[in-house]
Amino acid sequence: MRDPLENATPDVGYQTIEWDMLKPPDERVMPLTHTNQLKLSEMSVRPDRELTEYSLVDADGTTYTQDDLDAVPDTPDPAALNEVLTEIASSTGKPRRVALAHLAKMAATAPDACTAAVEPMVDLLDHSPPAVQGEALNVLTEIGKSDPELTRAGVDPAVTLVDSSTHPLLRNEALQFLAVFATHDPTAVTAAVPDLAVLLQDESTETDTTARILASIGGSQPDALVDVVPKLELFLETERETAHVWILTAIGQLSKEHPNMTVEVAPTAGELLSADEVPLRSNAAGVLADIADEYPTEVKPWVPDAIELMEDSDKQVRYNATSILARVAAEHPDTVRPATEQLLAVLDDELDNTRFNACWALERINATSALERLREVAATDSDGDVRSVAQLAVDNLED
Repeated sequence: MRDPLENATPDVGYQTIEWDMLKPPDERVMPLTHTNQLKLSEMSVRPDRELTEYSLVDADGTTYTQDDLDAVPDTPDPAALNEVLTEIASSTGKPRRVALAHLAKMAATAPDACTAAVEPMVDLLDHSPPAVQGEALNVLTEIGKSDPELTRAGVDPAVTLVDSSTHPLLRNEALQFLAVFATHDPTAVTAAVPDLAVLLQDESTETDTTARILASIGGSQPDALVDVVPKLELFLETERETAHVWILTAIGQLSKEHPNMTVEVAPTAGELLSADEVPLRSNAAGVLADIADEYPTEVKPWVPDAIELMEDSDKQVRYNATSILARVAAEHPDTVRPATEQLLAVLDDELDNTRFNACWALERINATSALERLREVAATDSDGDVRSVAQLAVDNLED
């Protein structure tokens, strides 16, 4: 007789299966679509119905009932940690996987009490089945949220798992762990940059998590992103999502250090100036402002858009817009001169840096009509730097 589980086992992780007791024994099992998950700790078994039963099955064909999952308390006691770790170390198959699910719930509720689990979890990342690796990464992620330094030993093994050949469910667990650690020490995950850039185009990958890691790396190691700028730009041309904000952040950080490496991104960033989402508008304007610091001519086409953004409801958007105008005005004052009215208006802006930029821009476009207002700012503005640049603008315009 054919094994009823023959066509029901998942490639990795766990699949919910339905047992139809009215059918012949070798035809009773049907896998339920869209129920495949990597971690046992996040699964449950549907209640049985009359003549229909449910269970889980793993990639080895081992089944799990609700009784098996009930062995994992909803509110596990951290005092049982040593017992759980012993079970993980000494058992295999179902007992080990249930113990791992138990540990995962412990780490989620009391990560500080689970620090002794770090070393055995790192060991499990080497040559274990994907479901075991995924649960181990889950534990490391939870502990890392509390104290990331404790989980450093897991970084290198996790980096190897973000390769495109890794199963997407496991790869996403590795990304979640690396995203947590990257906020602590981005330099430790720079080796993953080439794979991360490739994964931005992979529909099975959590692009938001991938982009957050790249943004973290860009914040401290922008040079690590130089070789992947074309892939970052390509991603920005896809349908807009939250990840675009993070990628723009990464590009912006690189453009501060190497504007020559990001100047080709200017057209794509320019298109995002009209985005409905405030973070996208803001970060796009920020990237263009950084590029304009060295390449104002390349940013000149987006001056009209920057002028419109001067009236944006978001203060950071207004600041980035004035940065564009002040920097482009240094070489192309005639292009920025139509912004005179808007620049005068933001001399009352709540951000000191926005008022500072406006003073510079008005001086660079030779806005003599702004003299009286600039004298007032030089005398009364609450910020000393703004008063100083306003006075400098007055002196130059009077000359």
